[in-house]
Amino acid sequence: MTRTKLALALGLGLSLLVPTYAPALAADARTASAMSAEQAREEYAYALGIQAYAWGYPLVRYDMGGLRSIKAGVVNLNSFRKHTELKTARDRTVVTPNNVTIDAYARLDLRSEPFVLHVPQLPEKRWSLIQVGNMLDEVTANIGGNAGPQPGDYLIVAPGFRGVVPAGMQLIQSRTNFAIVAARINAPTSAEIPLAVEAQKGFQLMPLSAYQREGLAYKAPKAELPADYVSAAPENVRFFDYLGQAMQKFLPATGDRDQSLIDSFGTIGLSIARGFDWRSLDAATLRGLARAAQAGEQIVAQRWQNPGEVTNGWRYFMLGGRAGYDFPLRATLTRNVIGAQNAEQVYYPNTEIDDQGDPLSGRHRYVLRFAKGEQPPAAVFWNLSLYGPDMYFVENDFRRYSIGSTTDGLKTDADGSITLVIQHERPADTANWLPAPEGPFNLTMRFYGPEPAVLDGRYRLPAVQRVN
Repeated sequence: MTRTKLALALGLGLSLLVPTYAPALAADARTASAMSAEQAREEYAYALGIQAYAWGYPLVRYDMGGLRSIKAGVVNLNSFRKHTELKTARDRTVVTPNNVTIDAYARLDLRSEPFVLHVPQLPEKRWSLIQVGNMLDEVTANIGGNAGPQPGDYLIVAPGFRGVVPAGMQLIQSRTNFAIVAARINAPTSAEIPLAVEAQKGFQLMPLSAYQREGLAYKAPKAELPADYVSAAPENVRFFDYLGQAMQKFLPATGDRDQSLIDSFGTIGLSIARGFDWRSLDAATLRGLARAAQAGEQIVAQRWQNPGEVTNGWRYFMLGGRAGYDFPLRATLTRNVIGAQNAEQVYYPNTEIDDQGDPLSGRHRYVLRFAKGEQPPAAVFWNLSLYGPDMYFVENDFRRYSIGSTTDGLKTDADGSITLVIQHERPADTANWLPAPEGPFNLTMRFYGPEPAVLDGRYRLPAVQRVN
């Protein structure tokens, strides 16, 4: 082919592409020229503000919710708050509570020094799981659970720790300057609650300096509560002010794995150094952020409708405690199942609908039936909890908030199946009854120690069947 013909051929080939893109590029150019600098600043703030909202949602929830939890006596600052009863509808601080473990909670401020977590050797074979998490709703470490007993001393440190780990201690490095510790001990029947409470007594937390000075004889003083943060920012951008406050408190000055993204937030007034400098922003940027706050809230709420796979109305998500860079997913998990465990430890499918695709409501009666050999495959136990729309237990006269494989008196049908009855009215036989409210509700199945068939998708829960 001559050079002239080759040039002609190439020209014709390229010309076939030009009509496809040229109008779009021209339209984009006209749109860009039509957008003023002020409009561009607003749209940029809107786009980056949505990113900041989804990314920072867990920080805000942990900051605002943490102080409420401390004041409510649910968690202690820098020591364990040890609970001696199972949770009920009266517990309204942490969403999606369970009703089968005796728990102890702590919130650690690691900025001054590391903390020592002492895990005892339990006097009997009993499932326990100690979860260490950060303020981004990520699981930092698990002790026990599927691994079995792991007694010993653990050193929990802030990001950037450069100190010496005492001999015999295992290091747990938090991504954030604060950490949470949740110690859960199984109490499968009411008769075993005192045994779980006794086992709980051996778990201890203390500053490293106190451990080196006093050892396990250390008694934690009552911690001083931090003051509530009062925002002076305009209400429609106040979320970002709370986020700025949380960034200053929880994040290292530099070196976080999201540092490039964090640095980009400086263009909308957000930084670790200064919090949210809203007074320095122009009106267009503030308008964009106000829109972003509204849209961000809706995005986080909507993400819960499909956090992963949906089968038979049940939502399955594998990324509890490790959502990574899927910031909307991490945010919606914080909103609905804060402190969720890794799937291989505890798996939490949730449903709000019945087998006909309609919302669950106490106006109807339902059954959840497991055929013989099709019970939820869990190495430890399984448990079904019922929540109201706010994701807390709903009060009922029967005082039952969950039901499962360890429930006292759970009955098996003649054919070997198990049928759970979910309704508002009290049935004649209450052995397998999970009381429902008069209005809307949702269900969460917990697999403690889920078997491989659950994790790889071979086993899926049946739909909740409406019977009237």
